[in-house]
Amino acid sequence: MSKITTDIDYDGKAICIRPSAIDTFFNCPFQWAKVFLEGRVTIPNARAAIGTAIHKGVEEMWKEAQLTQNKEEVNLTMMCDAAIEEFQNLDTDLQYDPGENSRTAENEVIQGSKAFVEDIVPFVDIPIKVEHRIDIEVAHPIVSNVGGTIDYIAPGVLSDVKTSKRKPVAQSYVTQQSTYKFLAESEGFDVSRATIQGVALTKSPTGHVLELESNVPRAKYLINTMLDTLEAFHSGIAPNLLFRGNPKYYLCSDKYCTLYNEGCPYVHGE
Repeated sequence: MSKITTDIDYDGKAICIRPSAIDTFFNCPFQWAKVFLEGRVTIPNARAAIGTAIHKGVEEMWKEAQLTQNKEEVNLTMMCDAAIEEFQNLDTDLQYDPGENSRTAENEVIQGSKAFVEDIVPFVDIPIKVEHRIDIEVAHPIVSNVGGTIDYIAPGVLSDVKTSKRKPVAQSYVTQQSTYKFLAESEGFDVSRATIQGVALTKSPTGHVLELESNVPRAKYLINTMLDTLEAFHSGIAPNLLFRGNPKYYLCSDKYCTLYNEGCPYVHGE
């Protein structure tokens, strides 16, 4: 077994704090540092590729609806083609769950796309922005900006598309959506609601529009804590004191993190 040390081989390039990765920093700072400071790929899982593919199909569907101002007649064939093409582009060295393969994954992409059209599209407005990137620059020795791409912005509401094997829990995404709210408002969008457009990839996939209670002050505090920690790292404080692993994190397993079987010292004690 190869061994991973607690040293962080940072290449000196400025990084972006992404809304989707803030909670990861606090759940397992060691994994976060290996990914964002070293550039390690720790989750080559097919589940993530399926979600990315469905995202792509949703994006293309909404772009067409923006042009036609019609969401009643979704071009499902176009949507699924875009999603499958995206999945096939990602299907390199993916790890599949037992009993699954590229064929079953592509079927999930299609069924998940259909569920989005049937269960979510009728209950939401055509967005004014789809896959809209917003960045806020930061004066910091390591971090260049806080930013990300918002899946969906409509009058008064922003939303993120999520896929999982079960119905998503909206409150699991409070940090991410609160940061997106902060970013959107910095660009002049009025955001009174934040939601999750979730697709549960069960035997018969279903879609859900879930409300959540955002907490922008908390999100800002977490971001400032990350900035302080990274500034301490830049000043020379030992990374093992700043970026500790968390073997009690529910995603700490060989299924969700490749570091697990590569001698992660917080798992194996070496």
